[in-house]
Amino acid sequence: MKSAPENSKYVYCIIKSQKETINFGNIGFQGHEVYTLDCADFYPVVSSEPFKKYEIDNEEEIITHQNVVNEVMKQYSVIPMAYGMVFKNKKLIDFSMRAGKKAIKKTIALVDNKVELGIKIVLPRDGGQDNQKIEQCKAESIERLGKITSHSKSLNLFSSRLLMNTSYLVEKEKVQAFSDEVEELKLDYKDYKFKYSGPWPPYNFVDIHILSNNKGGFR
Repeated sequence: MKSAPENSKYVYCIIKSQKETINFGNIGFQGHEVYTLDCADFYPVVSSEPFKKYEIDNEEEIITHQNVVNEVMKQYSVIPMAYGMVFKNKKLIDFSMRAGKKAIKKTIALVDNKVELGIKIVLPRDGGQDNQKIEQCKAESIERLGKITSHSKSLNLFSSRLLMNTSYLVEKEKVQAFSDEVEELKLDYKDYKFKYSGPWPPYNFVDIHILSNNKGGFR
């Protein structure tokens, strides 16, 4: 295996400032070491990787990126970065962190001690559903789950059977309460399918391009 380049850094996510550099082990691309850089008020989580274009059809690298963020999230609140965020050297990361300091600080405050949970509600295949019941299910789900969460975001309804597709930002200590409420909704609306996912890094609640003007990449 080739040794990683010394200067160029790939950024997976950002965490709040710590007292010392943290090493997360050899979990980066090609088994490279993942660690934090000291950038004043924040710590980007990086590994030393080639400065290149990271292709969005490279499933192995995308999975590695996601796995690193998930591993860091087990211990810290994270701002996840888009797949493909690589810098020629630490100096450029420092510059980007300073330029984005206000946005990063605001985002860290938003996601601190929180995770993302997802809910999809799917209508039965046979159709012919009571429209009043459908609207009642949607309204009740929004109200009951909204009481437990700090923020929510409605996502694309990519199917005519999809009643809800919503991401929620939930405090870690309230995840169980959220899960219990979903189970109650399932019992109240047994004809509908509730797809519950997470916990995830808060991808839908942060600007994943916060270090770059480039709007490409993969979350």
